[in-house]
Amino acid sequence: MKTLSKRLGRLLACAATIAAMSVAAPAGAQDLKPINVLIPNENTTTLYPNIVARELGFFEQEGADVTLLASDTTIPYVAFLVNGQADLVMLDSAQTFQAINTKQPVKMIFEGMQFAPEVVMVRADSDIQSIGDLVGKTVGLASDRDQITVQIALDTAGITIDQVSTVVVGDSGPVLAKSVRDSDVDAVSAAANDLTVLQASGIAMRDITPAESSKNPANSFVIATDRIEELRPVVAAYLKAWAMGAEAAKIDREAVAAMARKSIPEEWESEEGGQALLDASMKMILPQTPKHGQPQADVWKAIQGPYLKYGIVETEIDPAVFIDNSFFEEANSFDTAAIKAAIDAWKAENPDFLKQ
Repeated sequence: MKTLSKRLGRLLACAATIAAMSVAAPAGAQDLKPINVLIPNENTTTLYPNIVARELGFFEQEGADVTLLASDTTIPYVAFLVNGQADLVMLDSAQTFQAINTKQPVKMIFEGMQFAPEVVMVRADSDIQSIGDLVGKTVGLASDRDQITVQIALDTAGITIDQVSTVVVGDSGPVLAKSVRDSDVDAVSAAANDLTVLQASGIAMRDITPAESSKNPANSFVIATDRIEELRPVVAAYLKAWAMGAEAAKIDREAVAAMARKSIPEEWESEEGGQALLDASMKMILPQTPKHGQPQADVWKAIQGPYLKYGIVETEIDPAVFIDNSFFEEANSFDTAAIKAAIDAWKAENPDFLKQ
């Protein structure tokens, strides 16, 4: 092509431009960088920043073409990261420790949740006032995974798991509600979203989770160490959009509820249940630190005691080994006024989803 005259080159360029205008993607779409992300649920109020970022166009605005991988898998999430199928995954603290303990080459870069989603609750009218009152009682588990939650909570009161009875009742809404309503269990250990179904069923519950077991970077974004520089621009874009979505709940909680109501109507069939789920999610996601996602080395160090005791990790791990602090500052470089403007525009375009 170097032998073409300048005139012919200009004519070809002009023709290409006209053709592109007729078939190309919307303006700016070609500049988006793809990113494959694996989070525990692709579409749930519990992870509302993802919904808000999508609804308000923050992902595209920051230059990220986001694909959420199917979360319903028995394969450990870290495996998707190591084999390159996922660029970014969300792991709970136990999974993060297990990955580091087995020498997986990964780094934790952003704490998506800084408050544990797992809770221990009793009926509001129960005589049980604290974890220490569970001796000799029956605790219902939404799944086997919730046993470690009970163990850690009991440990704060000097109680062992052998001093209570546990039974897996499942996380099916009607079954969970029936077990509590019929007093088959004295307490329930489950994720916050499992327990909102109880409130939606008209069963008032009271949280007795010890504060010391709730302060936990429960779900954090993790990246493969050898891909940090390669993926930095698009990962930073995704995390900034996430942080903006999280911040939106501080600005206009009702608008965020409307976005969730639009995106996941099945979680909002009971308005009370949906609101309870959003409230619980905000408690977990809104930062305990000065900035969204800011890694807490001291907390990661402090929570290892129970994990060591119950065999989740083999030896204490220095948080400096797996924490990378180079992403959270850029993720927080947003303009709050711009978020509010985007929310207001969305509300004007989606009045039917706003609570009347």
